[in-house]
Amino acid sequence: MRALALTVFMIFALSHAVRAESACSNGVRLASYGGKKIIVAEDTLFFATNNIQLDIDGAPSAYGVRDQGLEDICNGLAPLRPPECRGKNQGTCYSACRAAFGSWDGNPQTLGGTMCSIGLGGGACSTPDVRLQDPPQQAWFVSETTVRVAPPQGTPIPVWIATQAAQLDSTKTAYFVIPNGFRAMPWDATPGDIGIVVHQPSGNQVAFIVGDVGGALDEGSARLLAELRGIDELPTVKKISALGEPVQRLSGAVDGDFRLAIFRHTAALLPSQLRGKLSVLDKSASELEGWIEETAHDRLQAIGGVTQVVSCANF
Repeated sequence: MRALALTVFMIFALSHAVRAESACSNGVRLASYGGKKIIVAEDTLFFATNNIQLDIDGAPSAYGVRDQGLEDICNGLAPLRPPECRGKNQGTCYSACRAAFGSWDGNPQTLGGTMCSIGLGGGACSTPDVRLQDPPQQAWFVSETTVRVAPPQGTPIPVWIATQAAQLDSTKTAYFVIPNGFRAMPWDATPGDIGIVVHQPSGNQVAFIVGDVGGALDEGSARLLAELRGIDELPTVKKISALGEPVQRLSGAVDGDFRLAIFRHTAALLPSQLRGKLSVLDKSASELEGWIEETAHDRLQAIGGVTQVVSCANF
């Protein structure tokens, strides 16, 4: 009887799974990415994650020249020495990173002599291409995002994208981060696309823009994480900088059942920006939030609402 009961249970579970999968209207399963099942339907990518990490890139106060920023400098830079710690910032190499930054003389042109970039001014242990913000903010590095807002009229794009004002401010804009490989076929997501994340079972939902590249489909801006928590700003915790000074760091990773939809081909990029090149929006900073909300609302209604997101984006 126990074996029969187990067989009946397995048949029920299998049929239930098939029904759940079929509830995703016109859904087609693509190759998994980052360990996550990816479904495409109605030009929308669906997936789920049980954790969203904090990406602070784009915030004017993200990285300070005295490591006084909201983000630890060793999350953006890594040591070159000792050899076993080259490009690494975890474990015993974290102390090596702090020591390397502590020995820096403050000149951006000399930073590459002891450190490499793992997020600030590049990546993959490249020579840091760092810039300081304009006065009176010269005590802060320019913190970049992949997507930039539209430049003021008459400002050349190459000049504009190098400024802090061009970036998406993590503390003000709800954005999600996609790996660079997720831009390729068959997934075909684009920085600048609009999306929505739904928290199960609360039903709390937040519209976002795909604003940066990196991670494993599990990173979002400070604003995104705050809105998912139902608060205006993420909390900070007291830490000690690489220079031995007290600082406040943002704290905000969230765990839970998150269902996401990215509405492909919704990126509103300037006509001169080819896909895969610079991602400069045709929206100014003041237009950004309203456009994200409106686009997400319209596309969500077009695919059948939150129910479709929950059905198609599952583990």
